Amino acid sequence: MENWITVSNIQKQFDGVPALRGVSFGVGLGECVALVGENGAGKSTLMKILSGVWPHGSFSGQILLDGAELKLCSPLDGRKAGISIIHQELCLFPQLTVAENLFLTEEFPYTGRPSQRLFSPVRWAQLREHAAHLLGNLGFDVPCDVRIDTLSVAQRQLVEIARAFHQNARLLILDEPTSALSDSEVKNLFTVINRMRQSGMSFIYISHKLDEVFTLADRIVILRDGTSVSELDPKTTNRDEIVHHMVGRPLGQTAVVKTADANRSKILEVKRLSHRSPYGEPLLKDISFSLSQGEILGIAGLMGSGRSELLRSLLGILPGNRSGEIEYDGHAAPWTDMRGAMDHGIAFVPEDRKKDGLFLDLSIRFNTSIGILDRLSPKMGWLRLNSENEEVTRLCKAMGVKLSHLDRAVRTLSGGNQQKVLLAKMVALSPRVLLLDEPTRGIDIGAKEEIYEIIRKLADCGIAIILVSSELPEILALADRVLVLREGEAVGELPNVNLSQEQVMNFAAGGTYVS
Repeated sequence: MENWITVSNIQKQFDGVPALRGVSFGVGLGECVALVGENGAGKSTLMKILSGVWPHGSFSGQILLDGAELKLCSPLDGRKAGISIIHQELCLFPQLTVAENLFLTEEFPYTGRPSQRLFSPVRWAQLREHAAHLLGNLGFDVPCDVRIDTLSVAQRQLVEIARAFHQNARLLILDEPTSALSDSEVKNLFTVINRMRQSGMSFIYISHKLDEVFTLADRIVILRDGTSVSELDPKTTNRDEIVHHMVGRPLGQTAVVKTADANRSKILEVKRLSHRSPYGEPLLKDISFSLSQGEILGIAGLMGSGRSELLRSLLGILPGNRSGEIEYDGHAAPWTDMRGAMDHGIAFVPEDRKKDGLFLDLSIRFNTSIGILDRLSPKMGWLRLNSENEEVTRLCKAMGVKLSHLDRAVRTLSGGNQQKVLLAKMVALSPRVLLLDEPTRGIDIGAKEEIYEIIRKLADCGIAIILVSSELPEILALADRVLVLREGEAVGELPNVNLSQEQVMNFAAGGTYVS
């Protein structure tokens, strides 16, 4: 297939540090090219160049569109050229309606062209009519007159796709579009993408989920250390070959999980834990389990089963009313909120590191040491900078954070390194119990293996860990036991001895255990 858009030998540096060292590939009309690589491989930088965020002149190399050189100076130029990008964090205005978001920068007659005037009247009837017509033609079941913040993540993504289609996008870049979607929502998204491809729209699909790549892609372009190292046909390659090109090194084999030592002391015991929302809706129902020193307890279940709610209820930060008993070291748990839990040795790594875990615009140093300032300021509240530097350096080294200096803003790090900084922040508290909610969400295969090794080492040091993950291979690679939830109830507790994904999923979906 002849390429419609071609990038050739793209190179870019930040403060003298190469982010892209030479990337070349092309995309044909109606084609879907998957772009894969570890966090930090250069995918985000490349997409910002392709969409005009990094303007022409700030990088070297060439972009050709229909054989002519493309010089983008802004995202608006990218839009005019027919290039749109849908980021992992969706760019919609939550307080506005679907129709308003679809035509935000336009004026009547809402043809997809940005308005050239600063002020123009809104024709509300025509706006809603055009929105309903657009969504209907695309087959999207999304109401046009509701606010964005009332929609599911999947519906919001459809709004983004509809807006790109309306703006006459010919190349749509999707960055980790399924990270927050259920299996059924993923299938619906794939149906939409394939329908768009038939109409001539091209796609660059960025994902760490290789099964999705094999399902959608016509070609697979692999980046490593800012360079395009291989271009593969999904029909003739396999997962191992892709991983080999991505990481450039052999990955460690999944560890054989051993059950926790029965002689280890019990730290946490939960008895008949239930939780109702502020509106009386049952979120958790009569859940009981125990956790011992150095043990990893995996929490599995389908979306909506109550996995994250369980961790937040234990911490005392889930809105509503909790009942039941939580014993810590044989006594009633003394905390009622997050601060109290942390003071008693309970640390929490939330699912959304950017929203709930890190100060993105502040430094690695600040994020890592913020929880232990009292320890680093023993006299009259003065911070001992040398002690802070030594402690942060030690923690970052232990977590395998790749960094040039401690004062680098966390926002500039790859997803894998951001997650390691968050782990360092929690480990700095010297916890006895560590609650992990989706600790490898949005992280590439190589970084996942590194974080798995960190989790295992923390358990070997005696830290008791509760691990929530939507990825069953992750649960089976790490957990000593697996507690399966369904609709807020514990429906099975399974020892991880020759345990299979099918057995766990059968329980989670309403069946019974199959040995």
